[in-house]
Formats: sequence, C-alpha cells, structure tokens
Amino acid sequence: MPVALSSQIDTLVGIADIFIVSGLGADAISAVGMARLFIMVPGVVMISATTGAFAMVAQHIGGGRLHEASATAKQTFTLVTLITGSLSLIGWFGARVCLEAMSLAPAVVELGTDYLRVFFVGMTVLSLNHALSSCFYGTGDARTPLYINLFASLLKVGATYVLVLGRFGFPAAGVAGAAAGNLIGGAGGLAIGFLLLYSGRFRLCLLPSTSYRLDPKLARRILRIGIPSALQGLFRNGSSLIFAKLVALTTAGTAAVAAYSIGNQIERLLRRTSLSFGVAATTLVGNSLGAQQQDVAVQRGRSANLVGVVAMILCGLPVMLLARPFMALFTDVPEVIAIGVIYLWAVALAEPFMCLGITAGGALRGAGDTKPTLYYTIIAQWLVRLPMGYVLAFSFGLQEHGLWIALVLLSVVQGLLTWRKFRRGLWLDREI
Repeated sequence: MPVALSSQIDTLVGIADIFIVSGLGADAISAVGMARLFIMVPGVVMISATTGAFAMVAQHIGGGRLHEASATAKQTFTLVTLITGSLSLIGWFGARVCLEAMSLAPAVVELGTDYLRVFFVGMTVLSLNHALSSCFYGTGDARTPLYINLFASLLKVGATYVLVLGRFGFPAAGVAGAAAGNLIGGAGGLAIGFLLLYSGRFRLCLLPSTSYRLDPKLARRILRIGIPSALQGLFRNGSSLIFAKLVALTTAGTAAVAAYSIGNQIERLLRRTSLSFGVAATTLVGNSLGAQQQDVAVQRGRSANLVGVVAMILCGLPVMLLARPFMALFTDVPEVIAIGVIYLWAVALAEPFMCLGITAGGALRGAGDTKPTLYYTIIAQWLVRLPMGYVLAFSFGLQEHGLWIALVLLSVVQGLLTWRKFRRGLWLDREI
C-alpha cells in the first residue's frame, strides 16, 4: 500500500500539472501531456541501473550482507548520474525535433519544447530520486520513500502553481514553470533521502567503507540485470509515442490528443498501482531467495499476483463509472469528453491483465530474470498493439476507438505470457 500511494502521488502531481496549465488553453494541456510521454523514454534508460540495484539490494539484505548492499547502492547512484548526464544533453537539443515528429500543431510543439528542455536540465536529480526509492524498496521499507515523495510532491505542486501562474511576485513562466516546479520538488526530496541513508537508522546504510568510484565489475553485474528492463521500458514507451502519433492522425485530431492527454493521467494512476504490486513482488521474492527460501519465494509471488489482479478489477470499476465527470473537470468540449470516456473504459478493462504481467514480471525481477518480460513487451507492444491499432483505426475505419481496442488486446497478451513464464518456475535456479 505505501508503494501504491507513493506511485499515486506521482500521478496526482502529473494531474495537478495538467490542471494548473489548463487555464492556459488546449494547446498547453496537449503540450504538457505529450511532453510527459517523452519524459518516460529517457527515464527508462535509467532503469538499467535501478532495476539491477533493486534486485541485488533485496537479495543482499535478505542474506544479511550489509556491506555489499551499501556498495551496490553507491554504485547505482554513480551509474544513474553518468547515464542521465549524457541523456540530458541529447534531450535538450532533440526536444523540438521529437515533438515535431508527432504531427502536433506548431503552438503545441513550441510549448512542449520549453517544458522538455527545463526537464532535461534537472533529469539527473529526478532520476536519483527514483534510485533512492528503489534502494529503500529493496530493503522492504516502503514507508520512507512514501514520506519523502509526499514532501517532494507538495513542494512540486506549490512551486508549479507559483511559477506557471506567476504568483507572489514571480513572473509567469507558463508551461516551462511546470517542469521547473517538478525540478525544485525533486531536489528537496533528494536531499532528504541522502540524509536518511547516511543516518544509520535504516536497514540500508551508506557505509564509509564503500565507495562511489566506478567499479566496472559491480557495474556490469548491475547492468546485466537492468539492461533488459531498460530495453523493455524503451520498447514500451517507444510504442506509446507511436500510439500517441496514431491518435493525432485520427479524424478527431487535436480533440483526440487532448482527450488522450487528460485520460492518460488516469491510465498512469492505474498503471502505477499495478507497478506497486510489481515492486512488492520483487522485494518479497528477492528477500526470500537471498535467505535461500525458494518455496516462500514462489508463494509470495503467487500471492502478489492474486492480490494485484483483484485490486485492479476493483480500481477499474470507479474509473468506468466516473469517466465522464473526470473528463469534465478538465474541459467542457463535448467531443473531447466523449472520446475520453471511451478511452477510460478501455483502460479499466485492460489494467487487470497488465497488472498480471507487471506483478509476475516483478517476481521474475526479484530473481534477476529480466529477459522474458523484455521479449513479451516486444510481442505485445509492437506485434499486437501498433499493427492491430493501425488496422482497426484506419483500415476498418474505427478511428480512435480502434486504438482503444488494441490497448485491451496488448494487455491480455502481455499478462498471460508473463504469468505463464512465472508458473514454469525456471527462474528459481537463476543466480545474480
């Protein structure tokens, strides 16, 4: 539950960003919504470090190897800094080109470029926050990241409000102010997180006997586990970007993009709840395997999957019932509301299957087995979602409704394939 709450806070910050800039018009809403899709693409590269650290810290803590856990955490922070520092430069110069490739209106491209460039300036800070949370989760501590994230998120929303609208004597920065507000909140959370890890009060402590200096051997171990997860994220989010382009190419055009930008916040809300069950599965399975308790690892993995799927069925019901009132909070354009309602119904149907795939994949990740989920993502996202979406939308003339159907189909395929892999149990014999 703390992991889920922390994830929902992140999503609510995204919704707050959309809400704060909504007074600036539909172009601003679309700019922030589309820019946040691009934010996920470089962010998943950072997963190459944090996923490996998560699994390794979980097993080190489960086996009582505190020195190794500290060394892994420090090496992760070094890797994240090196990776995101390079990506920030690429993102700064490539922001406009990426948005123009999405067939967006010129005004949306201009606003989105401002947002993305500010984000890339602070990308390392925000990525280190994620790395800190992953290390805490590896110890089984989900509450501390929640408290840190709550503080950082309040700071983000407050700073975004002030900077976007120009309150308390600050000049109105518009859409770029939303990105700057997120950076300010992230910096505050990062400072608190490091202070806590050095305090010695937690299962994971950054020991002075371990170093931040790059250790090629340890780095390779971390990346060997994490790179498949990073590639999985790249394929998943790359598919999402092309999917968004298909939305923009439908006959509804800007109205469909606006509906997708608003409704996507609810999809993220549900998705991050699903991801929280994946985090729980990784921690529980990793700790159990580190303690040489394979039977317990299997039972915990099954329990996480069962609870996750049931929870997402229950979470999907209010989304379907309240889809129209939610869309009406952000816009009074009837076409945008109508498109968004159908989209949210599809999201509610798809998410239990997606949760099955995410949670089963989390259990595999706790064992360091991250390649199968990469393969299943490629199959579901690139061989099901995009081809089927294109055919249904444009060949069969269903337009955006065909894209929503493809969303459900990909979730069913990915969920069932990953669950099948978990049930086979071959991951129990894997060594990190």
